[in-house]
Amino acid sequence: MAQDLRILSSIAKVFLRKVGRVHERRQSNPEVGEVLQITEEGTNRTIFYLVTKKASYQKPNYEDVWNGLCSLREVLLAEDLRKLAIPKLACGLDNLD
Repeated sequence: MAQDLRILSSIAKVFLRKVGRVHERRQSNPEVGEVLQITEEGTNRTIFYLVTKKASYQKPNYEDVWNGLCSLREVLLAEDLRKLAIPKLACGLDNLD
């Protein structure tokens, strides 16, 4: 796990430390544009991971970010979730606006 932390962005590191369980979702080999969902045990909070690139060292493009957001919208509507907190996406190290 320590090796994995070195290649993750700073926001991914924070989520991995606070939430964990990311690796169990990665093993399902998600496609770019999919949404991974983790529900925290003992809370009603759900964490959604947008898959915007195949590998952590790659750069996403606007189309893949858009497809991830569309997938997220479908999940939110299907589960009747009405509140969402989301950080800025694909900026910083990913170099998108």
